[in-house]
Amino acid sequence: MITTLGEYEMQLVTDSNILITKNSIIRKVYEMFGGLSEDYKKLLQEVDLILPTEIGPKISRGENYNGLPYVILDYPRQFGKADVFAIRSFFWWGNFFSITVQLAGEYQQKWAVPLETAIGAGAFEGWSIGSAIDPWQHHFDADNYTPIHQHKTYGLSDLPFIKLAKKIPLNKWDEAEIFFSENFSFLINTLSASGANSM
Repeated sequence: MITTLGEYEMQLVTDSNILITKNSIIRKVYEMFGGLSEDYKKLLQEVDLILPTEIGPKISRGENYNGLPYVILDYPRQFGKADVFAIRSFFWWGNFFSITVQLAGEYQQKWAVPLETAIGAGAFEGWSIGSAIDPWQHHFDADNYTPIHQHKTYGLSDLPFIKLAKKIPLNKWDEAEIFFSENFSFLINTLSASGANSM
């Protein structure tokens, strides 16, 4: 049986520039994240925050998060069986850039109350909170994230894990580096100001 192609599929399969351009875009994301990792290191040196002693920044990529390519920068990062501390910068083809702080185990208990206080004070306006069972989902559909409301109590210490995330659309590409740097700085300063910064 011969499987025929639709008009748009034929247009794509005969255009070699599509994959060349896609690879060029992914390379530029890698370059952006590489630069950000250096910026993040400098920001971490400026605050009084003792972090997990995991090895340095890790940039990784894949081709199939819900069918689409992605690039991830994890830094700082500590992924234990029970204890997780990570700030994840994320590019998802066709969708968005996002930054996420993810906490579980001892790190969740350490920062749950200070983060709850910051949320109540309105510091996380424009952010969303993870509401799913699976901590490794990154889309912002209603079954995974819900917008944070200032006057709501979330009981962060009782959740399976904490995920707080913020995104911008890809058509704001030229603003992405500022988006990441500003929000990374916000997260680090929020955690360091909590008074719960000793390990």
